[in-house]
Amino acid sequence: MNTMDEHPDNEPGLIDRILSRRRLAAAVAIAMFCLIVVVTLIIPRRYRSNLKVLLKNERVNSVVNADDRAEGLYYLDEVGEARVNTETELMRSPELLRNVVLQTGLADKESAPSLQKRVALAVKHLQDNLSIEPVRRSNIIAASYLARDPKQAERVLSSLMESYIQFHLRMHSAPQAAEVFRQMADHSSNERDIAQAKLDDFKKQHAIASLPDEKAIALQRISDLTKEWSDVQVAIKRNQNAGARLESFIDSTPPVVERERRSLPNQMELEQLNVNLVNLQNKRIEAAARYQPADRVVRDLDEQIHLTQEALAKAESSNTEEISTERNTLHIAAQSDYMRTQTELAGLTHQAREISRQLALQRGRLDTLEGETALYNTLVRQVARLSELNQTYEKKAADAQLGALLDQERVANVAVVEAPREPVSAAFPRRGLILAVGLIWSVLIGAISALMFDLLSRRVRSPYDAELALEAPVLSLLSDGMGAPSYSEANAAVYRALQRHSQPVWRLM
Repeated sequence: MNTMDEHPDNEPGLIDRILSRRRLAAAVAIAMFCLIVVVTLIIPRRYRSNLKVLLKNERVNSVVNADDRAEGLYYLDEVGEARVNTETELMRSPELLRNVVLQTGLADKESAPSLQKRVALAVKHLQDNLSIEPVRRSNIIAASYLARDPKQAERVLSSLMESYIQFHLRMHSAPQAAEVFRQMADHSSNERDIAQAKLDDFKKQHAIASLPDEKAIALQRISDLTKEWSDVQVAIKRNQNAGARLESFIDSTPPVVERERRSLPNQMELEQLNVNLVNLQNKRIEAAARYQPADRVVRDLDEQIHLTQEALAKAESSNTEEISTERNTLHIAAQSDYMRTQTELAGLTHQAREISRQLALQRGRLDTLEGETALYNTLVRQVARLSELNQTYEKKAADAQLGALLDQERVANVAVVEAPREPVSAAFPRRGLILAVGLIWSVLIGAISALMFDLLSRRVRSPYDAELALEAPVLSLLSDGMGAPSYSEANAAVYRALQRHSQPVWRLM
């Protein structure tokens, strides 16, 4: 009959398989744990020393440049991540580690033939055992070093700390900056003196103390003179009008005023005419004795006598008028005012000419100053620039000298928070943890070994396998508990017999 269709195969579970091989599992687990114990005891102890460095902002690092746009590098209270990473990489630099290797003698423990190779190997081993990492969200750099000798661990980190501070000072300092800035200050001082001498010569040549002040004075003087000239022109016009009015008044006013008029006989004139007539007649008698009546001398004397007689007759028929006069005070006052007005007009005219002359001089000077403004401003700017540059170099030289003194005193923006110390207890291996993990690992390896051995061993998996193993037909099936550790005595015996069969069994499907 077909028993395979009536009774399906019942495979045992994983736990059942492991428990069926529990002795094997226990042996493998014990062997593995013993091996772990031996390895744990053989592993050499390694000691860890720690170092923590704080980055701070107490010192101002001078910036070496040729202008005054940045006097120093000022940090804020918070140290940036980029700066922390920079300092971390500086601490990891191969040159710094090489210096540590040479100071601590780590290269002497290497077996390379040359010193260069021994140093290179020592630096490689130092990098493998050295951990340098920035602490998250802080401005602290933590370093640790593992070594078999606790003193060596402390010595290496101490050397690392000293070398890092030296490298930090060297990287952030400029030893020759003070001397360079001092030379630049001297050079700029000489150039400033030359420029100042040119400016002084320019001032002496143009007789100015300060061109902007001179221009301002000239402009103010021109403004004052213009106003004064306008006032003088107004005064001249006023005096001219007043003079014209006075002149018209003088022309229309008589200079004298008649006070008294009297009519008197002209006695003195009659006497004089009579005397003259007698004299002329006497001369006529003498001339008649000497000359002919038709001669010119005689005729002239006759004419004079005739005229004198007419004047005498006219004087006898008329009287003499005596007129008493005095000067007109209004005419005199008008003349005085006119003379005063003319005098003032002459003075104002002369003043106007003088103001015009001074105004022309000031405008000419202003034009001259305007023409020299460009050169003057160039000289002034050059002197100011060189003076400022000299002050900048002097200050930078002082800052650089101060920085050099701080470098000599090893004052840096680095502080040691946790100095390296000689460790008391070993940091590796952690034997308790290793043994605990090893125990769990050993049990797991034993179980896996038992399971794999059970899966790979020769077993009866079906009635057909049993027929092949026993070389006899299968009359009935065993119970569902086949393969479990709680078999009945008869089934267990059959199961063990089947497992001890020496012939290979191949399952045919």
